[in-house]
Amino acid sequence: MDKLITVIIPCYNIEKYIEKCIESIEKQTYKNLEIIAVDDGSKDTTVEKLHKMQEKYPNLQVYQNSENKGAAYSRNFAIQKAKGEYIGFVDSDDYITSDYYEKLIETAEKENADIVATDIEIVYENSANEPILSRACLGEVTKFNLVNNGLAASPCNKIIKKELIEKYPFLEGKINEDVASILPAIVNAKKVAYVQGIKYFYVQRENSVQNEEVTLKRLEMFDSIDTCFERIKEDKNFKKYQSAILYQQVLLLYMVIIPKQNDYEKRQELLNIFMEKQEKYELYKNKYIGQFIKEQPKKERQFYKDMAKCLKRKEAELANETIENKDSMNKTKEKIKDVIRKITKRTVIKRYIEIKDLEKLAKKQSKKKQEDIKISVVIPNYNYENFLMPRIYSILAQTEKIHELIILDDCSKDNSRKLIDNIVEKISPYIKVQKIYNEENSGCAFKQWKKGFALATGDYVWIAEADDCCDKTLLKNIVKPIKQDKNIYISYADTAFINAWDKIILPTIKPEIDIRKTNHWESDFVDNGLEEIKNYTFLNCIIANVSSCIIKRDNYDDIFEKIIEYKQAGDWLFYVSVMKKGNIAFCNKPLNYYRLHGNNVTSVTKKQKHFDEIVRIHEEIRNMIEMTPWHEEEIQKRYDFLTRVWDLGESENEKN
Repeated sequence: MDKLITVIIPCYNIEKYIEKCIESIEKQTYKNLEIIAVDDGSKDTTVEKLHKMQEKYPNLQVYQNSENKGAAYSRNFAIQKAKGEYIGFVDSDDYITSDYYEKLIETAEKENADIVATDIEIVYENSANEPILSRACLGEVTKFNLVNNGLAASPCNKIIKKELIEKYPFLEGKINEDVASILPAIVNAKKVAYVQGIKYFYVQRENSVQNEEVTLKRLEMFDSIDTCFERIKEDKNFKKYQSAILYQQVLLLYMVIIPKQNDYEKRQELLNIFMEKQEKYELYKNKYIGQFIKEQPKKERQFYKDMAKCLKRKEAELANETIENKDSMNKTKEKIKDVIRKITKRTVIKRYIEIKDLEKLAKKQSKKKQEDIKISVVIPNYNYENFLMPRIYSILAQTEKIHELIILDDCSKDNSRKLIDNIVEKISPYIKVQKIYNEENSGCAFKQWKKGFALATGDYVWIAEADDCCDKTLLKNIVKPIKQDKNIYISYADTAFINAWDKIILPTIKPEIDIRKTNHWESDFVDNGLEEIKNYTFLNCIIANVSSCIIKRDNYDDIFEKIIEYKQAGDWLFYVSVMKKGNIAFCNKPLNYYRLHGNNVTSVTKKQKHFDEIVRIHEEIRNMIEMTPWHEEEIQKRYDFLTRVWDLGESENEKN
């Protein structure tokens, strides 16, 4: 097992991550590796760091493009330079497990395979939790099942024979260029294999979420699909592969592109483009659709069935109507649009919201009977223009009466203020609403919390972060125990994680907060706040995010003065400080939707500072409760875990 593997790393403005990436490759248990890093015209210190590492690692080769030419060009260039029998690809902000290449090459030799793939796990750069998404091969390891895999087109979770990947170069200057290279390589390979137990970690970074310009450019992916089909058209199973590829790459495309458009006309324009492409490929005629759906994970099957219904509806309309003129064509397209609109409702929240929808909900809110518990809703916003509409929609849609709405904008640089002005104008006749604009950014989310509590007049305050969302019954469920116990200071619900496109990526937060596996959160409860701190909250924050809870209105000025010093963990200190005052209630339903995306506040704080804040909070908690040796032992276990997963080196306690 001495075959040379060439590992190719395209790099562009990646100074923050490149060292960890290369070190994870250099630490491999399999040593017969050459590493080729190609800098694609970086404007930061990436090149300097690469040359410095080159001095340390003799198997590292560094090349530099004269200008930015894209990852495809860099990969093709490196392939020509490569001496390895097998090629592996690692993106410059990702990393791999230490036995990654040993297991891949071992499987390649054992199975005599041209391609060996493994799992991909998606993690957020500063997360101490488990990966938020894992994708592996489904069922028997065959070419088709690899193509069926949603991340099969990625070059990064595989080793590929050089002679094979050379036949299908990456498509330069195009979006989704991987599709045109990796999928044909899989289809035309003599044999493929798959190995579990090792991991490729794809890191979701702060600036990796695509902006509108890039998203629109993704329409160019159809060029990559065309090239892919040209490269596999001679295969006897072409139609079968085509169905899988189109479902993944075309039909899911509208779930990414169209929802990001706030402008109605632009959205319709994109929808028309989508349908034209769909018509081009005549996917509705492909007999393998049923088989493809059957082989999908059970939880995803309904979505694909709905998409198939859309296609069948289109087929029926095309069969029953003569499309000879523009009017007839437009009529048909409108019917298809209606089907697609229905399908898009399968996300956890309503899409395609317009101002008139908010006005309608505000009218309904005004007619609801005011209960004896008044809820003030505070919406802190900073550059969340894209999420404001669904956020406010989810608030106004609550089955529980809203006492007032307070919108706090922290000097946003996007179009948030204009949007807020339009919203307030439409809903203010029906619901009490305030808008407060900071003329300069406060630099601290907790200052906005403090302002919200000062402005609120209700019995309880709901800080509903502008990028989050929720089920319409959230308030109903967390207010319910308060109606029986007015000494409850915090009432909160379970939280699901959603992505930027409103799809659930983590259905519950309970495994993340129950780190000692106590099953404490498996049912609703009301508990004494101090007891909750002693038994659970002393160790870690048990409230996923502030949007999941309502907090009794009180004077918390002294608490806010403490937490504004924190950048990351101040919410935890706030919760335990409030819990001291009375009881806490929990609803065992994931009714809050915490949105994970590149602009989350949690993704901009350095890990070491976060760790230091956790240590400080434990000192504060020691002043609240009497710590036993058991408490201290559990805290130390937590420090050791965070030190390991955040790669901090020795903890302060270990040093001492």
